[in-house]
Amino acid sequence: MQLTLILQLQIALFLAFLLLVIYIIKILLQRKALEQYRKSTELFKQSVNQYQESVELFRQTIDEYQLLLKEHGISTSKLKAKAPQQLISPPPFPFKVTQQEIDINNKYLHSELTALTNNVNTANQLLTKQQQLYPGKSENWVLKQVISDLKLKKSQEQLHSKRPQIQTEVSLSSPSDTPLPDLKKIKRQLSKPKGVPKNNPLYKELLNLLSGNQEIANRLITRQQQLNPDKLENWILEKVVGDIKRDRRV
Repeated sequence: MQLTLILQLQIALFLAFLLLVIYIIKILLQRKALEQYRKSTELFKQSVNQYQESVELFRQTIDEYQLLLKEHGISTSKLKAKAPQQLISPPPFPFKVTQQEIDINNKYLHSELTALTNNVNTANQLLTKQQQLYPGKSENWVLKQVISDLKLKKSQEQLHSKRPQIQTEVSLSSPSDTPLPDLKKIKRQLSKPKGVPKNNPLYKELLNLLSGNQEIANRLITRQQQLNPDKLENWILEKVVGDIKRDRRV
């Protein structure tokens, strides 16, 4: 009888020990599952953060692209109306521009540039500086760029001028009466771009691209500051350096 009780007690202890082991194993498995769930949750959060950063970078890229299109006078509504395939591979032009038509257009642009500057020498000097700045560009492109810069500067001078009668008198005077006083005034204004220190690394990079020509560098910086008055100096310098690199690659 005592042996039977002892045997039953041993069996009960063995079953209790077995249940305890099973319970411990179950707890360990649950902890392992919870740890895996925690790690997967952290990975998911990291993926969401990376996705949000990618979306933000994409939005910034779109904003810069739209700003670039706006600066070059390209309407975004026309681009949206076109299919993506047409943007990648546009259809050929139905006609070809002849060299004679290009020469006629260049002569017209030369006369327009001379009329804007009121002096042939001044026009040639501005044209030569622009050609030195963009050596790979055609004569037609350089003429349009110089004319665009002059029109922009004259429009700004008319807005800020307190005596508009002086502008009329200067424009009606003969070319021989105005040699280069306005050009010297422009150089003094462009020689001091606002808020750009000379020791800025981006400014040094810009001078290296322009072979150390500070006059041209300051003129480009001042033009970007006029187009983007709310931008910081690093943004202005990055824009000027990026435009020069892009134009030289083209």
